[in-house]
Amino acid sequence: MEKHPGKLFYRLSRLSPEDELPLRRKPKAKVYANPLETQALPPFRQDGGPPLFRALSHLKPLLPQVGSALSLKDLSQILYPLAEREGGRGFPSAGEAYPLEAYLVTFRVEGVFPGVYHYFPKEHQLFQLSARAEALAWSQALLDLPLDKAAALLVFTLVPERSEALFGIRGYRYALLEVGYATGLAFLAAVGQGLAAYPAETFYDEAVARLLGLPEGEYPGVVLVLGR
Repeated sequence: MEKHPGKLFYRLSRLSPEDELPLRRKPKAKVYANPLETQALPPFRQDGGPPLFRALSHLKPLLPQVGSALSLKDLSQILYPLAEREGGRGFPSAGEAYPLEAYLVTFRVEGVFPGVYHYFPKEHQLFQLSARAEALAWSQALLDLPLDKAAALLVFTLVPERSEALFGIRGYRYALLEVGYATGLAFLAAVGQGLAAYPAETFYDEAVARLLGLPEGEYPGVVLVLGR
């Protein structure tokens, strides 16, 4: 019996021709019924901006250097790949389960109170969940990553049960893949606007979950540090 947890995960989530997929009804995306505030985002720009290959040539992880604020237009473009359009979103999802959520922790964003927000992709809106944006606590959760010049954190979480309902334990693979898709697109959207973005994949899971107030079954995936 395989004892290595990583190898065991891949063995248990393999798909064979004789396997029957659950294909149950997939759970719905999360909606917060009573947010502290609702912040509408400006319409995202669908043309203009730098050509794709020019943006790709500048693509590298970079922590914010200046410490100035982001605008709502900046955030709208960064979140654009996550927004619903024609029933889908800007990245592929096996069975359209979309086993991820996105949260924004704002420190310095023009016209937005500091705090923790949940991104609602159907309406391209932010729902405020908390008025506390604890930069020191977040820095400690990210293994003392310096956040003194960060304007915001975009935190992706995984909800693997959505994919598991359709594909069994293999759905956990899809959740990890799709958080990668979403993070890469948000990273590209930030750098394409000339912003600094740094994907932090190493963190204390329980600390991040506590700062976001995550329920059981929802797990931190990637924290994208944003700024100038």
